[in-house]
Amino acid sequence: MLYLAFTLGLMSSLHCVGMCGPIALALPVHHRSTFGKLLGILMYNAGRATTYSLLGVLFGLVGSALDFGGIQRGLSIGTGIILLGTVAYSSHWIDQLSAPLPLQKGVQWVKKRLGLLLSRRSFPALFLLGTLNGLLPCGLVYMALISSIAMGNPWEGGLFMALFGAGTLPAMSAVAFVKTFISTKFRNQARRLMPAFVAVVAILLIVRGFQFSESPSGAKTARPIPVCHGE
Repeated sequence: MLYLAFTLGLMSSLHCVGMCGPIALALPVHHRSTFGKLLGILMYNAGRATTYSLLGVLFGLVGSALDFGGIQRGLSIGTGIILLGTVAYSSHWIDQLSAPLPLQKGVQWVKKRLGLLLSRRSFPALFLLGTLNGLLPCGLVYMALISSIAMGNPWEGGLFMALFGAGTLPAMSAVAFVKTFISTKFRNQARRLMPAFVAVVAILLIVRGFQFSESPSGAKTARPIPVCHGE
């Protein structure tokens, strides 16, 4: 299952370039030397990965409380079916996702803090910028978090999301390092390809759901062992 996390991150990075690319392009690192610029970009992306990991720990804790023999199987299959249905209904559903109403005030607070941090040039500010960026609403992050529930414990859930964040690193770093690396036209084309990638992940979730063992522990029901008694 962990291989899916990094792969999902790689696929999601195309979407991240379109949605979070403007923030990466605005990072206050271009006044630095090549090494300083690279280090600043890595600090920013490390902040994003840290937020994803902490969220993975939280969702993994939820997964540890679930019955893997029933709920986990249904969750994996049901999530895959819902994702396939949503992709079939609309090819732009990922871009249209927003934070739930109770969290929208928090999202506005995060955006204000992002604006303030973009004016700072220190490495700690770049790391904090990344951690806050990881809290912004993103349909693909939601999908990864749902998948992290299936890991069954907080530590593996955190590792799942850390690998997801690592998968987004190459494209996001390239965009921030070279402003003209990916054009607006390419970002728009990448967003149009995302429904196909989501469909692939949905199918993998469905297949994984059918691979769950029927019992929570995967063990067979104990049967009495016949014993021969001599006369």
